Order: sequence, then structure tokens, then C-alpha cells
Amino acid sequence: MFIYAAGNILVAVTAIPVLNLPANTYTLLGLFMITLGTGGIKPCTTAFGGEQLQSPEHQKYLAIYFSILYFVLCVGSVIAKIVSPILRSEVQCFGDKDCYSLAFGAPGLVVLLSMVIFVSAQSRYVINKPNGTVLFDFVKCIFAGLKATLIKGKMNKNDHWLDSVQHKYDKSFIRDVKKTLSLLKLFTVIPMFWALLDQMGSRWTLQATKMNGSLGFITVKPDQLQVIAPVCILILIPLSQKYVYPYLEKRNILKNPLHRLTVGGILAGFAFIASAFVEIYIKTTYPELPQAGYSQIRIFNGNPCSVSIYNDEQNIIYTIPSLSLYTNKHIPARETENLTLTLGGNCIEPRNETFWLEENNAVSFYLTGDKVTRLMDNVDKSKSGLPVVRFFVSKQVNASTISLFNERRNEVECLIHSGISKRTEVFASEYSLRVNSVSKDLSMLSGGVYAIMVGDHYETSINIITEPNSITMAWLLPQFIIISVAEVLFAITGNAFSFKESPDSMKAVMTAFFLLTEAFGNVIIIVITRVFVNYTQETQSFIYSGLMFASIAVLYYMSRSYKIKEEKTEKSRSNSEVLYQRVKQVEDVL
Repeated sequence: MFIYAAGNILVAVTAIPVLNLPANTYTLLGLFMITLGTGGIKPCTTAFGGEQLQSPEHQKYLAIYFSILYFVLCVGSVIAKIVSPILRSEVQCFGDKDCYSLAFGAPGLVVLLSMVIFVSAQSRYVINKPNGTVLFDFVKCIFAGLKATLIKGKMNKNDHWLDSVQHKYDKSFIRDVKKTLSLLKLFTVIPMFWALLDQMGSRWTLQATKMNGSLGFITVKPDQLQVIAPVCILILIPLSQKYVYPYLEKRNILKNPLHRLTVGGILAGFAFIASAFVEIYIKTTYPELPQAGYSQIRIFNGNPCSVSIYNDEQNIIYTIPSLSLYTNKHIPARETENLTLTLGGNCIEPRNETFWLEENNAVSFYLTGDKVTRLMDNVDKSKSGLPVVRFFVSKQVNASTISLFNERRNEVECLIHSGISKRTEVFASEYSLRVNSVSKDLSMLSGGVYAIMVGDHYETSINIITEPNSITMAWLLPQFIIISVAEVLFAITGNAFSFKESPDSMKAVMTAFFLLTEAFGNVIIIVITRVFVNYTQETQSFIYSGLMFASIAVLYYMSRSYKIKEEKTEKSRSNSEVLYQRVKQVEDVL
């Protein structure tokens, strides 16, 4: 836990800009420490909690324990996914618009506090003494068995290839290794589920950045949308334990944990099918980006009069009003292309002007008087979901008197200088553009790309380059709800199943292997993303669904031959004593 907290704090300190620390190196080091700490916390904590319920009399409460454990984890997830984005975006520190240091540092301090609370109750825990290096013995036993079977050919007289090492290892230990291997065989198909589940914070959050977060009286940030899953799980866990599972077990439905895993995996596949259809719908609102064989041109008129442009070859005849623009998204271009336009207007010198375009790029030009300023533009939406704005301010304007004021936050968002500014991300809000003694109200919405122009006499105009997000995030609710049900069926059941089915000497090892499947799931994400990099997002979602269904089919096939461990019952106690113990155990668990 200390290494985990130290990793969070290191990342937080690295995010402090005034320290000028090597960001990439220290961030990677901090993330490595967090990973290392997670590897020590998760498997040991899960197994440690399960060992507090002594077998065999407490076996029936293991499912309740793992549900409570997952419930607590989801409470922490809800708090983190609500509070962290607020700490990052709503708090300003070190002169920046956000505060990543606080967003990373606060969890580190909370972990340190929880470590103190955890250790303070040490005297009340049931602590089993370590029994040798189980993991190393497990690996050595497997390698010895493989060596004896494949190289020395000692498989003839034995029913199982591990029986060939009975002269080196105890029979009970070999039996435990066999049981563990039978579980690991089932786990080979589990990583695919994590490959889907872990994309809620990446692929699905990216979807949310293209959508409108206004839901009635509240506005949801894209990274806050992830809170839906843990909230659903918090509701589903008590409902499933209290009502759903008992109801289904009475009808002999989903009584087998492997059946729950199967249904959970199928639901995860359907969640990604829903995500693919939502992506198809969202694409109707995506901006038209530059394509191969074409170039996009935008001409901004910063003059106090209208400017006419003409080109007979490209069939361009257009008059650009003052402080407005001309857009053409389909100018044929091969590598580079020179487009000659005839310009005319009352306040400029009529002339022919050559505009240099590039294939597969958006090129913008700013006309002021007889001067033409060229810039490579980007018309795509922000990956954060925030609106993006660029300012075109006439050189004749005293820029020290211009500011963009955020009405909701009651603060100056940015000061505006003469010339052409960089693309700037701002908060989705109501603004007033304060120019000299004049104030112009304007609104910038999530996902929009805007160009604000200020003329010689402080006239202002706002031009929409890319339309803001218009499809509500409510369309994402079905896929989040489906994946939440899948997580309850798959993750909680899988944790309890791996602990309960594993031999007593390998509880922590088996839990570690189950958690390791999540790491392999992330590797699958990397591989699929690389292999299908040129495929659309909805196509990749369908691919994930197909692979999930295929994995579940293999799991179902293997589960038919797997024998689940039967619960042991106490026969030596009287009925009254057993009843008393059961009531006491339920009280202790609650």
C-alpha cells in the first residue's frame, strides 16, 4: 500500500509545473510504482479477507463476502470518478486552468490514511503463517512434470503427466497443482472479458466526448460518465444477493457459477454491439475532415467591407461578408495545389491572389487589407470534449482591452492579443467578449470549434467551424447498464469461484492468476488496436463482440467437464449449536 500511495504522490508532484521535473520519466516511474503496489494489494487483500471466513463452516458466506468486497470497491470507484474530474477541472492551481496535482495527490493521501486504519486492527485478524514459497514450488513442479513427460517419456505408466514427479513432491501438493491447472485452463478465455470491460474508461469515454453532456439540470463531463457502472453495481449487488439469485436458484437457474460467468460474458458482448450502433449514430454529427485527393480551404475576411472571390475553373463565385468566412471542403489537390482567386472589394485593392493548398489538410487564410496570412488548421473536435476557439483580431485594434469573460465561473477565461491566436480549449459556458467598453454575449458548447473575429472598429462576430455536440449522452446508458450487469455476474462470481475452488495452499496464488487475466485483457486491447488500426470504431466494437462470444463458447465447452468442489458440512454439532453459529456468522459478516 505504501508503494501504491508513493506512486500517486510522485505523479502528483511531477504534475507541478514550477518544479520542471522530467515529466515522462517521473510519470512512468510513478505509474510503475502504482502497478507494483496494485499487484501486491489486490491478490493478497482478496485472499486475506476470504481467509477470515474459516472453512468449512463459513464457506456459504464466501459469496456474500466477495459481494461486499466488490460493493466497497465500487463505492471507492464512484467517489473517485466523481471527485477526481472535479478536482482536475474545477480547481485551478499553479496558474493553470486545471489541477492534475490535486487529482493525483488526493488519492495518494487517502491510501496512506486507509493504511493506518487497516494496520490499527491487526490484532483482530486471522493471520495464517506463510507456508514456504508456494508460487516457486508450483512453477518448479510443472516444469519438472513437463521435463519428465516430454523429454524422458515417463508418461507410460501414469494417468496424469504430473504423476511422474511423485518422487519429488508430496501427493497432496501434486493434487493441488492439478486442481490449480484445471482452473487456469478455464481462465485462458477470461481475459477477453476484461478487454471489453476496461474500455469504459477509454473507448466509451472517447464516445462521450463527441456527445452532449447536458442532462436536464446537470452537465456531465465525459470522464464522469464512467460513474454509471459502479452506481449500477452498487444497486445490483444487494438486489442480486437478496432477491435475484435466491429466486433463480429455487428454479435451478444460474445456480452454477460457471453459468453465471457465461451469461456475464454474453451480456458484455451485447454491450459492445449497443456501443457500435451508438457510434454509427454519432458519426452522423462528426465533422467532415480532409480526405486524400482533396484539400479544405477557409478564407476569413477581416476587412470592414465584403470581399468577392472568383475562380472559373473551380466554379467559385462567392462574396464574403465582413468578419465572416468562405469554406470549401472539396478542392481537388495532389500533394500541393496552387489556387488562384480574383479578389475584389470596396476597401481592398482588386487583384489576383494565389492560395497554396495541401492534400489531406485544412488550410485557412486571413485577409486584412492587402495582406494574406496562411495557417494550417484543424477542424476536428477536441478529444476532451471541450469547445475550441481561435481568435482573429485586426492589427488596428488595441488588444490590451479585449478579454473573454466566463459568466458562470465569474472570471476572465483568457486575454486576447492582436493577430491570429492558437486553438484554445475553453469551458463549455456562457461568455461575454469584452472589447473596449462594448460587451458581446456568446455561448460555446461542448465539441464545437469556433472562430471569433474582431474588426477595426471593435465589431465582433463568432463563426462556427464545427458544430457542437448535439446527441445526448443518454444514448450511452443502455451499454453502461448492460456491462454493469455483466460485471456483477462475471467479476464477482469469478473472484469467489477462483478463491473457493482453489486449494487451501494456493488461495493467494489463484487470486493473483485471476487478477492477471485482467492484465492480459489490456494486452488484447493493444493488439487489436494495432492490428485493426485502420478500421472504424464501430467495426472494432463488432470485432470485440465476436471475440467475446467465441471466448464464452469455449468457456461453456470446457465448463461441461469441470467438477465444482462440493461444500463440506458439519455433522458433529447439534442443530441448536449449528443454528446459533450461523446466526452469529451472519451478524459478523454484516
